[in-house]
Amino acid sequence: FDAMPYESVMLGFYAMWKGPENDLCGKLGIQKRNEIGMGYSRDGFHFYRPSYEPVMGVNETEGAWNWGNMQSVIGVPLIVGDSLYLYSSGRMKNKVMWDGFTSTGLATLRRDGFVSMHTDTEGVLVTEKIKFDGNHFFVNAQAKDLQVEIMDENGNVITGFSREDCKEMNDLNSTKQLVTWKSGKKLAALSGKIVKVKFYVTCGDLYAFWISPWDTGESRGYTGGGGPGLNPCGIDIK
Repeated sequence: FDAMPYESVMLGFYAMWKGPENDLCGKLGIQKRNEIGMGYSRDGFHFYRPSYEPVMGVNETEGAWNWGNMQSVIGVPLIVGDSLYLYSSGRMKNKVMWDGFTSTGLATLRRDGFVSMHTDTEGVLVTEKIKFDGNHFFVNAQAKDLQVEIMDENGNVITGFSREDCKEMNDLNSTKQLVTWKSGKKLAALSGKIVKVKFYVTCGDLYAFWISPWDTGESRGYTGGGGPGLNPCGIDIK
């Protein structure tokens, strides 16, 4: 089991052993079947696994680099532009030795792309009550159309931050899209207040949202194993 901080959670990488025992592997000339699963934690102690399906599994085709014994690699994900890099190790069967070759694999994923809120038509998402600081609202989304509305804690739309005030975001596909409102009102005016955010999404996926003090969109979350151009302190700050 490996764990790394990413944004506001701890990502957990599980080595899921599915047999057989080592002595049987030797007799049969096969690798043990390890696959990599994932979970997450918000406190670093209690981990939740929404699915027990492997995210990086074995390939039973002889000669495949990940024919058996997949293992996660500590220090991932790396953040490289709009992508996450997740390394793993696998074992390749060959004609000389059944466990002779160890390989390194690389899986890539959209940044923040572990899960999304998806709709094939038109969907609405309302957050729980939140409190924030900062002046710049960002989303990671891919959608035909997206609008954002901000409400007070009772669900009343705050003047200047309505759906109608939100500047259009059509044919959107961005991991760091700045959201603005035509009213010109500053988001900082709501800093420290309890609000709800309402998203209107047409045909697409909403991966993440955050409020940043910088117009360049640094989230102030953890950056996993780091990456090119990121702050070396391990936190996404300017």
